[in-house]
Amino acid sequence: MAAKPVLVSNGVVGKRLLNVKEAAMFLGLKVATVYKKARLRELPCVKVGRALRFDLEALQRFIEQHTIETID
Repeated sequence: MAAKPVLVSNGVVGKRLLNVKEAAMFLGLKVATVYKKARLRELPCVKVGRALRFDLEALQRFIEQHTIETID
């Protein structure tokens, strides 16, 4: 019987869901702030069992939607 191929990730490439600590680092916020914003539904998140996960594309959209433009 042939061995099944194993997919290996370096932790960055192809990673779409971030944990709370990674999301906090990505957004430049404290972990407690990320939990609070998720609880208040200010920050989009996915619940996987008891854990919160944050979609990288959703976080990028969140940043774009909350960017304040400069006055020219």
